Parts: sequence; structure tokens; C-alpha cells
Amino acid sequence: MFSRFNVLWLRRFAFPENVRYYAGVHQKNPQLKPATATVETIKAKLASSSTPTAEEWKSIRLNILNERRFNITNVDSVVLGLCPNLRMGKSYIAFLHQQGLQTNLAIVGKLLRLYRLKEGKLTEEDESDIWRMYTELREQNAILDANTCEHAVNALTLTKHWKHCLELLEMIKISGTPDSSSYNCIATKAFQSGDESTGWIMMQEMCENKRLPNDDSFLAWLDYSRKREDQPFAANLERMLQFTHDRSVFLSKRIGKQLLELPSEFGIRVQETRITDGGKCSSCKGTLSSIVVSEDMFQSLRDKFLTAVLINKEIFNRTTPEELNRFQAFLAKTLPYDVVIDGLNVAFSSGNQKSPIVYAQQVAAVVRHYVRQKKRVLVIGRKHMDKWRSREMKYIRENSFLFLTDDLSQDDPFLLYAALESGPKTDFFSRDLMRKHSFMLGNELSGVFKRWQQEHQYSLLSIMPDGRVLIKAPFKYELYAHKSCDNRWHVPLVELGYRIPKVEKQNDWLCLSIE
Repeated sequence: MFSRFNVLWLRRFAFPENVRYYAGVHQKNPQLKPATATVETIKAKLASSSTPTAEEWKSIRLNILNERRFNITNVDSVVLGLCPNLRMGKSYIAFLHQQGLQTNLAIVGKLLRLYRLKEGKLTEEDESDIWRMYTELREQNAILDANTCEHAVNALTLTKHWKHCLELLEMIKISGTPDSSSYNCIATKAFQSGDESTGWIMMQEMCENKRLPNDDSFLAWLDYSRKREDQPFAANLERMLQFTHDRSVFLSKRIGKQLLELPSEFGIRVQETRITDGGKCSSCKGTLSSIVVSEDMFQSLRDKFLTAVLINKEIFNRTTPEELNRFQAFLAKTLPYDVVIDGLNVAFSSGNQKSPIVYAQQVAAVVRHYVRQKKRVLVIGRKHMDKWRSREMKYIRENSFLFLTDDLSQDDPFLLYAALESGPKTDFFSRDLMRKHSFMLGNELSGVFKRWQQEHQYSLLSIMPDGRVLIKAPFKYELYAHKSCDNRWHVPLVELGYRIPKVEKQNDWLCLSIE
């Protein structure tokens, strides 16, 4: 069988100058989907407890073929993708064989994945079938495409042959990044099999590749830790919690429920709690750790921001050299500021179908709020704001510094650049999540940027009829699970850990003490 070493060799040496071509051959293909009405009709039919007859399968197949995007090559893979469980999938495969129709790579891949959806426990025969289909695939194909690899990983990790998935993972990397499902399936099986080293390697690697661990991986680690008599459960739990802190990962309420039900003999006391906006825990009355961006980290962020975000690979794709020079000259004359405001973000906060007078009133209200506090204010906008002729714009010009970028330029990078150049005490005002800018800074500085953003970003909630401004202030405490000096952890919980929630203070927390 094609070895993992050979896959690694192929990735590194076989196509050193032509990787793009090779990736194009084996890249993940976009999934074709039938019309919504067709999907709903088929799903309703397959939701029945009885498997379809041959005539019913023929009708389902024809419904999809009637859409021009589908043909005899891809229709069967689509049908299998709509099957809700393994029983239905096997029924459709049997129908194809009865009709004398051949199964291709995509069909076998989809069938393999359906083993994850079997009703009831997998039998030895099921595991043998998975291994037989996989070995046949490998005998016929030296390299599998990324989609088929991911389907195979989902199935093989249900069997004793799961370590072959490490080779498939390398195969996927030929053309891209493995999906979360592949990483989680391997991590879960590794923990279940007692291979904690491989499990944590998968957890680390998926986070480095911007993939999220799911509940199954964490639950498998907890189950493994319960069975280890040579390791304290508390130490393994802390390892997991520290991982979520270091990798900025939220645990789900499902995991929280498991932690609340831990037996007392583990010496861990867990309580549900709430955290105030001032960072105080309602259970232990302690205060969460404050977020800290050191002077050195802030300086590194400020030094890197210009080249990483405004000028990317020597291409001014968010501005022009002339505009950047004009902005830098403007900053040199007007720095420092107490707050930098995203003018258009504030203007459009109540909708983008209003008149320019309303937009100007919105911005003026926020500027006035800070001017009354004797703050030094910079407003970043775009040149079309010059057409907002009103007394509010006159007020903005007279009471703050105003810089208008070209209408085609992106204003967020200017906002962030000005705030960073102004110094570590400067705040900025915007509702934007700034995710793309964080991503462009790379793994190391992305975390620094997020902490700086969390500490300094304010946003508009509403403007009252009397002109008072309601502002959302930043939560200046740790957002993720962390440990205080009294051997106590505070752990935020989200509904679904595998979906990226808005990075803000969560409503539900656990207060966890280790005796």
C-alpha cells in the first residue's frame, strides 16, 4: 500500500516547481447541490423509516437529473449525500447494482462517510466493510482527492485501522488544509485508543490551521483522563483548559454539563456563575484576570501593521502610495489622539437608507460625546462625506481632526493604523470585527492584535432623542478560560463550540476550583 513516507516525499519533492498544477488536479471540488425544493422533497421521502423501493430510487435519481447541472457522472454522489443514514445509503448502492450502474470514487467516498451516521453500534462486519472499501480504493488510486480522503478519515477512525488516517491527512495537504471533521475524528479516536500524543498533535495542528476542535475531541480526552489511574484527573483537566486559553477556543455548554457532573472524588468543585461587566464572578466574588498587552508586544504590533495590512507584499491594495504619504504627513502634524472614530461606521449604524444630514448628526453626536470629556478626537471617513453640507459637519471639522480617504480605499486600516501610531492608550470607535486585519498579521501577532482590540474598541449602541450617546465599552478582562492565583478557573461556555461565536463576554460561565 502507498506509504505515508511516499506521500510526504511527493508533497516535498515531486512537484517543487509545479505545485499549483498538482493541486489543481487533486484539489477539493466544490459541492453541487440541487435546488432547495428538490432537496426538501427528497429529504422528506428519505426521512421515512422504510427504505425506498427500486421505483422510488429511480424517481429520486430522475428528479436530480432533470436539473441541468447534473448528469450520470455526479448524480449518484448527490443522492448519497442526501441519505440520512447508512441504511438508506446501502439501499441506494444496492439499487445501483441492480440497475447495472457502476460506482465511482465519489460514490464510495460518500458511502464511507455514512458509516458515521449508522443507526446503532457498528458491527465487526461494518468495520470489515470499511477496511475492504478503503483498501480497494488505495489499490486503484495511488493518491486520493481531498474529498475522498476526508470521507475515508470519517470512516476509518471508527475502526482499529485508524492510524492510516495520518497518511490521508498528508494527502489532503497536497492541495489544501484538512477540514475540522478530519482533525477531530483522528483526535477523538487517538484519545479513545490511549494515544494522547497523536491526539494533542491533531488538536494543536487544527488550531494552527484555523480549524476548531469539537465536543467529541474534548469529551474523548475527559473520558480517557477518567480511566488513567497513573495521572491525576485534575492535571489532565487543567491541560485541556489551558489549551483552550492558549488557542482562544470556547467550550460548549455540552462540555460544561459534563464538568458540572464530575464526581466529588476528583476533588474538583464546579459551579455555574455569571460575570459582571466589571469582571466579577457572582460565585466566588473574585475578579477575572485583566488582559495585558505589554509595551514590547504593542511595539511589535505597531511596527508590523503597516506592511502587513496597508501594504501587502509591496502592493498597495488598500490605498495608494500618494494617499498613504498624505495620511502619514497628516498624522505627523496631529498626533496623538485619545480616540479614533470610524465615521462611516457610526453614520450607517442606524441604516444606510438615511439622508446625509442624519449621517452627519450621528457622527457629530459621537464626536460631541468625547469633546465634552476634553478628548482629542480623530474622525476617519471617505471623500464623499465632503458632500454632507450641514452644521453637523461644520461642528465635526471644528472640534475634531478629520481625514477623508479616497472613496475606493478601505478606511478600516487607516483607523487602526492611526490608533496604533497614536500610542498604547488610544482607543478606537467602530462596530467592525476587524477579522481580516487580524488574519493578515499572522499567527503570532494576531493574538496580540485581538487583545489590543478587546481592550480599546468602543462601539455605538444608540443615540437618545436628547442627543446622549449610549456606548458599548470593551470588556477588559480575559474572555477565555483562565486560572487565577487561588487555584480557581473561570470557564466561559457557548452554545456550540465548533462555530465561531462573536468574541465577546459570554453570558454563561463555570467557576471551577481544584482542591
